[in-house]
Amino acid sequence: MENLKKTSSSDRRIRKTQSALKGALALLMEKKRVKDISVKELTELADVNRGTFYLHYKDVFDLLEQSENDLLSELHDTISKLDETAVSDDPICIFEGVYNLCKDNSGFVRILIGENGDIKFLNRLKELVREKCLTDWSFIVRKQGINQFDSYYAFVVGGCISLLQYWFSSGMHETPHELAVITGELLSGGLSMKSHFV
Repeated sequence: MENLKKTSSSDRRIRKTQSALKGALALLMEKKRVKDISVKELTELADVNRGTFYLHYKDVFDLLEQSENDLLSELHDTISKLDETAVSDDPICIFEGVYNLCKDNSGFVRILIGENGDIKFLNRLKELVREKCLTDWSFIVRKQGINQFDSYYAFVVGGCISLLQYWFSSGMHETPHELAVITGELLSGGLSMKSHFV
């Protein structure tokens, strides 16, 4: 029992340290690109010993990559819970699930999709959701047609990322559900514009 308590306490300290480092990284990435951030300034801002930093990460890029991996793993878990029937009945649930995750990690996500963000993260995010569409949510592909799917997907994802950027910059006044409804309305309205021009 004593060993379990020690392990639990140690795990909490590790999570606290990693959270502090990730928060400091997000703050620094508001001002500069990750390649210009040193371990020294990062650990000073996080109030973490440099030796402790190197117990967990090789360098600043490793911290960024591991933080992104954690976020993408959460996203994978979130969308994996949504089967084709659920998504077909209520497509907005996709957006709401993603937006809830973005809200819970708003400080970090805002930076990753911002001016000094990581384009590799965006590409991995897009590919993760695209793969889900091609496998478990294949009705989306069937509805659009395989030849048009990639264009449709690029349009939807690009719009969602822009909407997220606006949401963060404007103070996140809408709830994730409200933002998901707005997304659905914009997509429906945007796609229905075709009838006015064809």
